[in-house]
Amino acid sequence: MLGAGSGDLLRELLGRNSWNYSRRYGCNTLNASEHLLLYRSGYAGYFDLEHDSGTGNFSGFCSGCTANMIAADGVMNPLDYTRTCTCSYAHQTFLAMVHMPEDPNIESWTRYEGSRPDPAGHGINFGAPGRRVDVAGGGLVWHDESGTSHRHPSAITGSGGPEWVAASVREEEGEIRIGDLIDTTYTVRLHFAELHEEVEAGERVFDVLIDGEEVLERYDIVAETGGVLRGVVEELEVDMQGGRMSIELRRSEGAERDPSISGIELLADDGR
Repeated sequence: MLGAGSGDLLRELLGRNSWNYSRRYGCNTLNASEHLLLYRSGYAGYFDLEHDSGTGNFSGFCSGCTANMIAADGVMNPLDYTRTCTCSYAHQTFLAMVHMPEDPNIESWTRYEGSRPDPAGHGINFGAPGRRVDVAGGGLVWHDESGTSHRHPSAITGSGGPEWVAASVREEEGEIRIGDLIDTTYTVRLHFAELHEEVEAGERVFDVLIDGEEVLERYDIVAETGGVLRGVVEELEVDMQGGRMSIELRRSEGAERDPSISGIELLADDGR
């Protein structure tokens, strides 16, 4: 069964002969709408076609053995259709879900393990779960790496970039290595925010080096932003040679806490 507006989309995709999908498990078929594919992925799963953001899940209930999720005019309806189901998943439900992107209390993310970073431009977020697309920032794709803390994006003010990037953090000294880049000049934007409300100016102070060259000396996030839970972005130009970049965070002398970083944004200036 197809949702509203899906016919033209599928005809366009099939006409290009350039689109397909595969999956490793699952017993039902897909429903499609203009913006979503709806299917079983453990629980109820979806794929955002507009932003190519990977598989997400509506936890707590499962898509039926016969596809029972239907999208229509901004409302997603999972119907109670368990007559033919024999497995132990939590199928039985009848609910309607309305798209509410403006609500700051709602946060969702998806996984897209097969997506490789684009050397011409991508972001790295530390601790904000999932591969995400910055729609407001022109569609830059952000890939997740491990972090140590994550707050709700609504807690952050004045980030200078996506709030969900500033709302995550990696706290440790060391080197971050980024490969598969283009030999050209990059605009590098470093995202910072202090997520621990007890931290005061002078406690977390560190140096930042790119390819061995110091670019930020005795950097203090709280002093720079004027407080905690406030984001800031530092923009630099870096000439890339050899296809690899090293960003090192080094604790400054006398600092009480390890360095921290929320995200790294890379944009090749030649637009390739």
